[in-house]
This record gives sequence, structure tokens and C-alpha cells, in this order.
Amino acid sequence: MSKFFTLFFLTLLVSLLPLHAQVSLGLRGGLSLSATQIKNSQGYKSNSLGTSSQLATLHADLIVNVPVYRRLYFQPLVRYITKGAYLRPLPSKQGIFVESANQLKVHYLEAPLNMVLKFPVPLGKIVLGGGPYVAYALNGNYDLDLMYNGSVVSTDSHSIEFNYKDRGIAPGAQLRRFDAGANLMLGIEFNNLMVVGANLSRGFLNIDRTSSAKITNSYFSLSLGILLDREDY
Repeated sequence: MSKFFTLFFLTLLVSLLPLHAQVSLGLRGGLSLSATQIKNSQGYKSNSLGTSSQLATLHADLIVNVPVYRRLYFQPLVRYITKGAYLRPLPSKQGIFVESANQLKVHYLEAPLNMVLKFPVPLGKIVLGGGPYVAYALNGNYDLDLMYNGSVVSTDSHSIEFNYKDRGIAPGAQLRRFDAGANLMLGIEFNNLMVVGANLSRGFLNIDRTSSAKITNSYFSLSLGILLDREDY
């Protein structure tokens, strides 16, 4: 499946190459603040963006600008991003060893499919838009604490196995490879081809495979990069 997903991206890019006169490409990267929301029937709940649970990671983008009509553009991205969170520990029980995940990281190949409007200003163009995204998990891991009477006795790192049921992350979740949701973006394309942007993403797909919890992803990102050319040159 991962080979199919990679082939899909390559086919998309190759199909755009003959349109070079109308299509522009760019590269950018930056900082992402990610949170994974988890809620189960036992009342366990992780926090969201803007709290101590958010995880700081880096991302990298390939930008494609496709003119549609006047100021309207189709702007898909190919994004490599790490999603996850610091997870709250499970309630401790006196005299009993408890396993509790403290950090979750999942590495995704993501495709935001944005429709954007570009507004000319003296320094370049202001870009505003949004759209759906689909993502495929390449791999991931989580740190599992062994706790006794509220104290951490040891910590081990475990790989996430997407193809079969593993021991699961706290609170007993096994994850799906595919993620999907929506995102909003705001950016500036400068006349010197530099680009800056901000992106807010919210997952709508429950990535829990066990139906025992609801798990969704969200992140906020800041990016800096450069256009390799301009579609309006």
C-alpha cells in the first residue's frame, strides 16, 4: 500500500510537468505544533493544541501552483510531517504496575488539496484558502512508561504496527494508516520568490482501529520557503 501511495504522488507530479508554462513549483519547511486527541469509554482524554500535550516537530513541503481562473488557484502540497502528542499518564493504582504511553509520534506523507485566492499587494501576493487533506502513515513509535505508585520505573520505545493488532498505545489503541481532514492556510508570496505561510489542520477521521476510543489529529504549522519559478512570469 505504501508503494501505491508513493506512486500516486509521483504520477501527480509527472502529469503536471508538461504544464510548466502555467504551473509553478516551490519548496518550503518549518515548525509544526501537533496534538493527538484521544478519548475512550473509561474517560481518558488527551489535550489539544495550545496545551502542554502538543508536540513540536519539523515538516517539509513541495508546493504546486495551478492557475484556475483569475485569482483562483489549485494549490496541492506534498508534505512530510510528524503528528503526535505528549500523552497524559493513566491513573496510578497503589501497589500495581501500570503501563502508560507518554509520547506518540507518527510520520505521515500528506496531501493537502487546497483551493486558494491570491490578492496582489506591493510586496507580492497574499494567499488565502483551504481544503481537504489525505495522509498515509509511513511509520511511528511511542514511548511506554512502566509506573508504580505514580512514579516511572522504566521507559521503553515501541514501533507502531499498523498491519496487525499490537499491544497498543495507552489507552489500548491500535492505529490506522490513513488519516483525513481539512485545513486552512494563509501566506505571502513575495516578489523575490520567497514564501511564508501558516496552516491549521484538523483531522476528522477516527484513526483508532479497535472502536474502543476516538483518536484524531490536529496541528498548526509555520513555513518558510522559495518558489522555483512563478506561474505569472
